[in-house]
Amino acid sequence: MTYKIKLALIISTIFVAGCDLNKKSKDTSQNVEIADWSCTSPTNVKEIERFAQQEYNNILDRRLKATHQYESDLKLLSQINSSLRFELKSITTTNDPSNATNKLTCSSQLVIHLTKGLQRRAENAYLEKPCEYECEHDEGSYTLQHWINDVHGNISYGQDKLIGTLNYEITKTDKEGLMLSVQPDNALLDIAASMTRYAVQFEAFRKANQNESKAYEEYEAVQQKQKALALKAMQLRKSDLDKEQARAVERLNLTWDNLSGEQKEQLKSDQTEWFERRDVDCKVVSQKSIESIPEKERETYQQHYQYWDNEMNQMNVEMQYSKCFIQKTNERIVYLNNVFN
Repeated sequence: MTYKIKLALIISTIFVAGCDLNKKSKDTSQNVEIADWSCTSPTNVKEIERFAQQEYNNILDRRLKATHQYESDLKLLSQINSSLRFELKSITTTNDPSNATNKLTCSSQLVIHLTKGLQRRAENAYLEKPCEYECEHDEGSYTLQHWINDVHGNISYGQDKLIGTLNYEITKTDKEGLMLSVQPDNALLDIAASMTRYAVQFEAFRKANQNESKAYEEYEAVQQKQKALALKAMQLRKSDLDKEQARAVERLNLTWDNLSGEQKEQLKSDQTEWFERRDVDCKVVSQKSIESIPEKERETYQQHYQYWDNEMNQMNVEMQYSKCFIQKTNERIVYLNNVFN
């Protein structure tokens, strides 16, 4: 007997990491003729395959809209979708039909036959795909296969096929006749949609990476130019400090030499202690971070500190030491000139 029934395809969605499958698909319904109350009914199977492809199209459409910043190859998209094939296989009735009065539970494999060349192109595109969120893996080493295994481990992938599970139920109702409820593996459909999206946006990925590489090179060129300027400013200031330090030492020695033997003897112990204090104090002062120095107190060469590398930071420490050394040495010269007056 043939029943006129209302066929309701009810989709149970799941969350997929990094995807927008958190919104439930809308129920769809249509009138069809089913000749047999059976899990393997060709009419049921054909309708489920058609619906799986429709859900794939819906997911793909959301993916493309969410990544509209990457131009899609619409001609390639049409070619892929026109030859993509959805097939139900290994269909099994999981309850006992002889004891089932109003419900049949069915399990099956959903095989998605990929368009020739899609797998290879999607794999290559995945390696080129710019980081849309935080990159959790090393670029170039984390492949499409890794992503499928890590996020969708129950999906079989390879040889131009994707294979997952699909469960459905056929229920007899008094009002509507037979109702077919389908619970597809949305992870499987998500992978297929993502692969298509990667394939049709492959060239856009390449272009984006080229632009990013060019922008990075331009940024690096500016950074290197500013770093060279900062280094030159440091070198000029260091040259001045080295000369000032040498003159301060020379003046201190001359001042000491001008003291009498008796005066030197009186100051000998104090002078030794002063040398030690000067060295320790200036080492402490030199460790002061550039960030802790108020901007108005920074020297010209310190204005470009954001471009310093480790060697330049160390040079600044040495220069800070020299400035302290010169200041304290000049103060000592004044002291020695006045101590016996």
